[in-house]
Amino acid sequence: MSSKNRLLIAAVPAALLLLWLLAFGVDRLVTSGEVARGVTAAGIDLSGLGEADAKAAVKAYESRLLQPAEFIVKDTRFELDPRNVGVGIDEDAIVATAMEQGRDTGFFGSWFGWFGSFGAEYEVAVPIAVDEAQIDDVLNVWQDAAIDAPAFEGDIIIRDGRALPEYPRPGEGIDKSAAVPAVASVLVSTERSPLEIGTKLIEPELTKADLDAAVEQANSLITGTVTLVATDPELEIVFEAAQLAAAYEAEVVTNSDPTIEQGFNRDRIAQLLATHRAEIEEPPRDAEFVIEEDDTVTLVPGRARTVLDVDLVIEALEAAALTEDGIGEFPFAYSTEPNFTTADAEAMGPITLEGEFTTNHPAGQARVINIQLMADAVDGAIVQPGDEFSLNEHVGQRTRDKGYVAAPMILAGELVDDVGGGVSQFATTFYNASFYGCYEDVEHKPHSYYFSRYPEVNEATISWPTPHLIIRNNTEALLIIKTEYTRSSITVKFFGNNGGKTCDRDLGKRYAYTDPPEQYEPNAEVEPGTERVVQNGWQGFSNTVRRIITHPDGTVEEEGPWTWRYSPGPKIIEVHPCDMPESEEECPILVPSVVGQTQANAVATLEALGFVVAIGSPVETGDEALDGLVASQSTTEWLPAGSTVTINVYTYVPPDD
Repeated sequence: MSSKNRLLIAAVPAALLLLWLLAFGVDRLVTSGEVARGVTAAGIDLSGLGEADAKAAVKAYESRLLQPAEFIVKDTRFELDPRNVGVGIDEDAIVATAMEQGRDTGFFGSWFGWFGSFGAEYEVAVPIAVDEAQIDDVLNVWQDAAIDAPAFEGDIIIRDGRALPEYPRPGEGIDKSAAVPAVASVLVSTERSPLEIGTKLIEPELTKADLDAAVEQANSLITGTVTLVATDPELEIVFEAAQLAAAYEAEVVTNSDPTIEQGFNRDRIAQLLATHRAEIEEPPRDAEFVIEEDDTVTLVPGRARTVLDVDLVIEALEAAALTEDGIGEFPFAYSTEPNFTTADAEAMGPITLEGEFTTNHPAGQARVINIQLMADAVDGAIVQPGDEFSLNEHVGQRTRDKGYVAAPMILAGELVDDVGGGVSQFATTFYNASFYGCYEDVEHKPHSYYFSRYPEVNEATISWPTPHLIIRNNTEALLIIKTEYTRSSITVKFFGNNGGKTCDRDLGKRYAYTDPPEQYEPNAEVEPGTERVVQNGWQGFSNTVRRIITHPDGTVEEEGPWTWRYSPGPKIIEVHPCDMPESEEECPILVPSVVGQTQANAVATLEALGFVVAIGSPVETGDEALDGLVASQSTTEWLPAGSTVTINVYTYVPPDD
């Protein structure tokens, strides 16, 4: 054979193969996105259909499947919608499976699958869902409707507040063991004809003893008063026996193991609870630290919003009814959590007394009213971790409307009466409680003058709108401020958790003393040329204080120094206004007494002092020795120079013979 012929013979299979491959490619290109040849589902030919058309074909099958089916029980015909017993198919899953048939992956797998598809058939399974439990329920309805004397599993009735039994009895009934699968087989087929369902003599599964036991329990539920109580919130709800009897219900559940389910009707119990809803449903309550009289701190747990849950109440009601005393706990449901939960509080660690301070004052003064009013305004204040507390902002302006009264206070270095005066004693007490509690000092200002009733340098003044007293809670626990007072003392206490630190102070020695300045004040009641000392004054000085902080591990930290300069208290001297420094007023002159002097001497004396002398009416006398002497004068008070002084002189008048 020539080489030419051999090449020709070899080329024929190659050409055929190329032809098949070309046909494969063209067919795949044309049929892309379609169901392969020979694919069926439930007898439906899906070959060549696109996904949407295939779903429509399967859905059309399902529509036929869901047509009502007809059944006969004791000559009574019933129609059943298959959807009522869960009949249905998954069109998407069926079509997805159909699209995969004859579509092997890989080139050669796909080619051989395509080649073998000519003459091949692929049947896609169509699972049909059926709920046999729902079929059982439907058969119960048909049985009650079609059978005159069905089997009776018993019942419980209420008469005159007592539960009584209706005992079980045999009767005719549907043979469910055969009927359920028979009905199911009809529903999974589109080719249907009416199915006659057989019956038989049914013996009840519940016994007389079962009913007696159920009746005994029923009477336990309804023949006594039941009380449900709670403590948080406080609540007591009493259910009378008549109410329970009216709410009682029982049902015989006829399944594979018939039972008697009994209890209280939800709607009726809900009606009984409706009048108590306001007591039951309370807003959320924050956790709270309560400070006892001995300064111990008790955590009162927080609570979420309480909500009425009728189902929970019924459970508790049924359980309590079966107890000897008929008392049970009222169950709450819970919703909104409080802003400050018990967990939040517990995370802060133990809350204890961290700092306190007391200062004393005389009882009965007006300033005590102001001190105690401010203490009341601050008592119970809570400062959250990291927050600042301004005494001025918290208390607000001290006014008469709030009950504050006028009392001495230092204003611009002067001691004056002002509404709210004296509250700086509270400020000093507050500041020291904070200082010894190791809380952060943000802003404070000591008094201008030193008062021995306050700790030196460790003190603070306050007024409206300034100066301020501000601290910061520099811990991870809340700070509770408590105040106490007696007629002669004020105490401030800080409760919190500063991490176990203790604080003390290191006071330096006084230095830079200054003597009190003299301060003259006019008083017309002081005689000219004399002085009256009303305040001796005191020295001014400077001093420094440091805060010594000891940590739980023994390390020591120092804060400060805080240095303050106390002004000297002035020596206050009262003088007549004419004696005031730089006064241009002439001092008055004391008019001397000239009574008993001769007229000439009296005039000379008064004129020498700068007075103008006027001679008044003579005073007649029968005593010749008084003749010419001054009998009286108009004044002996202080008068300005040039003032007129009138004198009256005796004149002798001989007696009548």
